[in-house]
Amino acid sequence: MKTSKPQTTANKKANNELPADGTVLTARGIRSRAALLSAARQMFRQKGYSNTNITDITGEAGCAAGSFYTYFKNKEELLEQLAEDFKTETLTRMSALNTRDTEPYALTRELCAIYWHSCRDHSAELAAMFQAAMVDEHFKRRWQDIRADARKRITVSIISAEAKGLAKAPNPHPEIMASAIGSMMDYFCYIWLIEGGESNNSTLDDEIAIDTMARVFYRSVYATPEPLL
Repeated sequence: MKTSKPQTTANKKANNELPADGTVLTARGIRSRAALLSAARQMFRQKGYSNTNITDITGEAGCAAGSFYTYFKNKEELLEQLAEDFKTETLTRMSALNTRDTEPYALTRELCAIYWHSCRDHSAELAAMFQAAMVDEHFKRRWQDIRADARKRITVSIISAEAKGLAKAPNPHPEIMASAIGSMMDYFCYIWLIEGGESNNSTLDDEIAIDTMARVFYRSVYATPEPLL
């Protein structure tokens, strides 16, 4: 399943394919580990994080119960990996944005689209993170760390709008404004992608969701009305 050859730091960061003891996985081991991560997402979606145990995950993955510990020390470490995957994917998408030459509303909408799609694609593990953060101080701090980069990007947008004379009004606390906007996006995604929508409506088209977040974000910061679509 694995070899004893140590992996370089660069390779560790590149593929995140290390089991619990830090050794390098074989191709079979990589598939088994991926199957456990996929099974965990499925079980978290079905039963919730707290109600899912390791045998649920290994059963869903079609693995022997003891094989779990080849790749993860415990369920918490598995959730850590899922959280890191979400963070890495979201940052990769955001880093590809052209922040210099894109019109402000288009850029705002792109940021909202990235966040919505990342939350949609990782809704099961995000639900698990929210649940764990309510009872575990470590995961509370972990969730703060995951969302920190998005908050920084919103803060930069607010400061940039003011510097260019595009802001609706001077804002003495751009970081707090960014927290308010980011919290709106977090909870909006939670309501529709995890909790199942509102009492009178359980489905929401992706484009409507993204457009709604973008307009709230943009109108909170910029003086000029957004373009009509």
